[in-house]
Amino acid sequence: MAIKLAPNPADAAVQERWERLRSHKRIISRVKLLVEWEQGGTKESANAVTVDVSHSGCMAVVGADLPLRKRVRLVHPETGRKADAEVVWRSHEAWDAGFELVKPDATFWGLK
Repeated sequence: MAIKLAPNPADAAVQERWERLRSHKRIISRVKLLVEWEQGGTKESANAVTVDVSHSGCMAVVGADLPLRKRVRLVHPETGRKADAEVVWRSHEAWDAGFELVKPDATFWGLK
């Protein structure tokens, strides 16, 4: 006999609240990026891949431990386009980061 658990109403309410707070809808998409920034006068870079993207930014797995509020440049290697961004979210895992584009542009991601 299979047991079905009813969805937790509190979890659904939290999810709905976050969806209302987001400025733009997210699209699950893997876009390879290069993240560039300056550290102590030296130019640094790390590879990244997005988990999801939106008009105003993305969540990505990044090969570097970037601090919150760090200004970076996202480089889309397939198109050569560059966009300035800021780290606005970090998970407890060292590799997950959220980036907000300084000048939001949905065409940056190259999705059709």
